[in-house]
Amino acid sequence: MGVFVLIIERIAGTLLGIVAFLTFGEALFRYAFGVQIPDAYSFAGMLQAVAIFWGIASATYEGRHIAVDMLWQLSDATSRWLIDLFAEIMSFLFFTALSFMLMLKIKSSYLSQETTNDLLLPHWPYVALAFLGIASAAILSLLRVARAATRPR
Repeated sequence: MGVFVLIIERIAGTLLGIVAFLTFGEALFRYAFGVQIPDAYSFAGMLQAVAIFWGIASATYEGRHIAVDMLWQLSDATSRWLIDLFAEIMSFLFFTALSFMLMLKIKSSYLSQETTNDLLLPHWPYVALAFLGIASAAILSLLRVARAATRPR
C-alpha cells in the first residue's frame, strides 16, 4: 500500500511542479520576449485541477484533511470511534459521488469535443486524469473506512 500512496504523492508533486514551471515560463516569455506559450493558461489550469485531485487522494489516505475536533476531544473512546467511522464513511461517499460525476464529465467533454483555444487539444484527457486522482481518493477512503471499522474502541 505504501508504494501506491508514494506513486500518488509523486504524481501530485510532479504535476504541481509542471504547473509552477509553466506559469513561470509563461510570465518570463511574455514579459521578457513579448511572446506567449500557446495554451499555457489552459494547461496550467487543467493540470492544477488534476494535481489537486491527486493531492486529495494522498491527503485522504494519510488523514491530513483539515478537521475541527472540538467535539471529538470532549468525547469518550466509543464516541470518538463513532465520529471517526462516520467521517470516514462520509468521505468515501463524497469521493465516490465525485468520481461518478467526473466520469460523466469525461463522457460529455469527449462528445462535445471541447478543446483548448490555441492548439485545439481535447479537454477530456485532463478530466480523465482528474478522475483517476479522485477515484484513487475514493479507494483510499474505503480503506480508511475498513481500518476505522476494525480498529479497537
